[in-house]
Amino acid sequence: MRRKRTQGFTLIELLVVIAIIAILIALLLPAVQQAREAARRSQCKNNQKQIGLALHNYADVHKMFPPGHLDSYTPTPGANARHQFSWLTYLLPYLDQKTVYQKIDFNALSLTLNANVNPVFIPVGTVNIPLFLCPSDSVGRNDVNWAPSNYFGSQGNLCDCRDTNCNGLFGHSSFTRLQSIKDGLSQTIAFGESLKGDLNPATIDDNYIFTNTAGSSEQNVSTCAAAAPNASDRGTAWFGGQPQFNIMATIRPPNDRYFDCIAPNFGCTNFAARSAHTGGAHLGLADGSVRFISQNISLQTYQALGSRNGRDLVGEF
Repeated sequence: MRRKRTQGFTLIELLVVIAIIAILIALLLPAVQQAREAARRSQCKNNQKQIGLALHNYADVHKMFPPGHLDSYTPTPGANARHQFSWLTYLLPYLDQKTVYQKIDFNALSLTLNANVNPVFIPVGTVNIPLFLCPSDSVGRNDVNWAPSNYFGSQGNLCDCRDTNCNGLFGHSSFTRLQSIKDGLSQTIAFGESLKGDLNPATIDDNYIFTNTAGSSEQNVSTCAAAAPNASDRGTAWFGGQPQFNIMATIRPPNDRYFDCIAPNFGCTNFAARSAHTGGAHLGLADGSVRFISQNISLQTYQALGSRNGRDLVGEF
C-alpha cells in the first residue's frame, strides 16, 4: 500500500515567504510613519487656529491683544521688572479653560518673583493644557510644578526687553491694539511654534544660550553662534515668567541653524520659531490664519512679516 505524501513548505519556500513579508513591512512602515506625522502636523495647525480665534475673541472684548507677559515693577519699569502672566494665560477663558482661569489669584503678583518661581501660582500653572502642545514634539513634560507649551508670542525682530517697545505683537506689558497693526493683519505674524526644553543642557535640539555678557542683545545673532549652550528650559511653563517660556522673535528664520539666545539684561530673546516638522514651522498670523512658513524664506520677507508697523510690502510667502 502506497503511503500518501504529506504536503508542506520546504525550508527554502518558508524563507522566501518571510523575506517577502519583511520587504512589504519595510515598504509600508515609512508610509505609516508619514501618515502619522501628517496627522500630528494637522493637529498642531488646528491648535494654532483655535489659539488665533481666541486672540480675536479676547481683542473683541478688551479692544487689544494680551501682553507677551505682564510685568510687575517698582517704582518704574527697567531692571527691577518681574515677569508675570503670559499671553496664553489671558486666553484661557476663550479656550474652554475658564475654570482654570478663575483659580488665578491676580492679587498675588510679586514685585520680587517671576511667576514661574512663585509658589502661589503652581496649582494653576501645573495644569496640562493639551491645546498648548504640538504632538509632533517628542519632548514631554519634565517639570513637576509647571506644564509646558509649544506656542510662543512674536515680539517681532526689534524689541526692548525692559520696555513695551517691540515691533511685533507681544512684548513686556504690551497691550497691542488692532489699529496699531499698520502692515495688515494677514501680513503680520502673531505667534509661532517652538520646541520644548527637556531641562537637560547636555542635549542638542532644545537647548539655548543664556548670557549676561555686556553688549549682548536679542539682535546679536553672532552671540549665539560663538557661545556654548547652557540652558534647556524653553517652553516649560505656559503660565508665564521669563521670555524663554513664551516669547519668540522673527529676526531669524524658522529652524535657524544657530543656537537660540536670551540676554535678559540687554534684550529679550532671539528664539527662532522651531518645530519638529520638516522644512519649516507653523506660524499664526494676526488675522487668525495659520501658515506653514519655510525655513528657506527670504529673511527680509520674514522680518517684514514679524513687524506690525514697518509699512513693509510683502509679496507671496
